[in-house]
Amino acid sequence: MSDTTGLEDSSLEELFRSEVESHLEVLGAALLDLEQAPGDPSRVDEMMRAAHSIKGAARVVRVEAAVRVAHVMEDCFLGVQDGALTLSPTDVDVLLRGVDLLGKISEATRTPGEDLSSRFDEAVRSFVLEVNAILASRGRPLTTPSGLASSPPREAVAADVPAPDPPLVMPPAEATTMPVATTIAFPGYLDAGAAEEIRLRFLSAVGRGCDAVRLDLRATKDLDVQGLALLAALPRHVARHGRPRLRMAGVSAEMEAVLRVTGLGGAFDLRGVQAPRDS
Repeated sequence: MSDTTGLEDSSLEELFRSEVESHLEVLGAALLDLEQAPGDPSRVDEMMRAAHSIKGAARVVRVEAAVRVAHVMEDCFLGVQDGALTLSPTDVDVLLRGVDLLGKISEATRTPGEDLSSRFDEAVRSFVLEVNAILASRGRPLTTPSGLASSPPREAVAADVPAPDPPLVMPPAEATTMPVATTIAFPGYLDAGAAEEIRLRFLSAVGRGCDAVRLDLRATKDLDVQGLALLAALPRHVARHGRPRLRMAGVSAEMEAVLRVTGLGGAFDLRGVQAPRDS
């Protein structure tokens, strides 16, 4: 039997680079717009989605350097969104350096066996500290060089900012009713927005004490990196908590191929769940 691990890793990294490339264009253009009009937050939502998508894609391929950079940029955009931050031209220059750094990290993944942590640790640490200086000057919660939130200085007035990327955690059961099964239908294209909606529906089912969750992928033809991250997270959640039972009600031919080439086929039992092929 041939070893497909290398092919799977290569495929995921290619998806990661594609995701970073497309979102860096958005970030760069939006930041330049903000530099011309610092008080105009009209593109902040777009920048937040871009940073969040890059962070999720980086987590899938375990590129921690990119996770740390995207995470602290997202914190900054959250501050702008809720009105606690107004980015000065100097602040924008710092964030543009972050865009450049993400591009370099992405490009470095083309080199097999490259130690990204060692290569970029100093640059990432320096960038995180620079952004923390921006956040601290406005009393925002800080992000440590490792990418984890930390307490603000005592003199800072920290805003209550929700976590931008809540993990799949086991919520408490809301009732003691008999276990039930539920079906979650996936859309034709599984992007970041659809993945977040499905994640919330899954956690709601867990909270209701559902014994089994069926994933209906018969309509799904394609997905982006965030969709791939969701499909990887669901079986990990079940393995960690022992419930609910995860079943598939249907898998399109296109999705069956994607699951197998990315290595997720082993996380789901695909036997007998494929959707009927068009004749």
